[in-house]
Amino acid sequence: MSNHRIVALFVKPPIPGRVKTRLARDIGDQAACDLYRRLADHTIQQIQASSIPLALFFDGSDPATLPPAWLQASQVCLPQQGNDLGDRMAAAFRHLFAEHVKQAVLIGSDIPGIDAAYLQQAFYLLNDHAMVLGPALDGGYCLIGFNQNHFAESIFQNIPWSTEHVLNLTLNAAAQAGLTVGLLPTLRDIDTVEDLQYLNPAKLQID
Repeated sequence: MSNHRIVALFVKPPIPGRVKTRLARDIGDQAACDLYRRLADHTIQQIQASSIPLALFFDGSDPATLPPAWLQASQVCLPQQGNDLGDRMAAAFRHLFAEHVKQAVLIGSDIPGIDAAYLQQAFYLLNDHAMVLGPALDGGYCLIGFNQNHFAESIFQNIPWSTEHVLNLTLNAAAQAGLTVGLLPTLRDIDTVEDLQYLNPAKLQID
C-alpha cells in the first residue's frame, strides 16, 4: 500500500436487527437499518469528497454482506479483528501502519457531522500532533488518528467502552504515553430517538 494518508471506516452489514439496536427499540428494525445505511452512505460520500483513500473494516467475515457500492468505494476491505472495540481499532491501525501508511484516521459510520472538511482538518492536526481525536457529545469520540511513528496500542487498553468516560480516559492514556493530541470540534452520533431531531433530512435524503 503506497498511500501516505488513509481513512479507516468501521461498518456493519446493513441487516435489520443487527444495526442501531438501541434506536430500533423505538422505531423498528427496518427503519433503524434504513437509517444506518443512509448514514454510512453519507459518510462514504464525504470520504470520497475529501479525496483521501478509504479502508473499510467490517463486522463479520463475509464482505458479500456489504452493499456493492461500499466495496467499490474502498481501496481496502477487511474484517475487524479483536474481542472488543479497543482490540478491533488497534488491529486496524496495526494493519495500516504495517502497510506503510504514514497517517491514518479511523471513524464510525453513524456520525453525520463528519464531512470532507472535518476529515481534512484531522489530517492537518496530525501534521503538528502525534494523534488526533474528534470528541462526541456522549463522552466518547467519533474519530481517532495517529501518525505511524507515534501509534501506541496503550491508547486502547483499559477503556470502558460505551461509557461517558471514554474520551477523558483516552486523553489520560495519551498523556501517559507522551503523545500530543489535536482536538477537533465535538460532534453527535445517532444512537437514540432524541438524537434524530438533530439530523438534517435533506443531507441524508431521509423522508
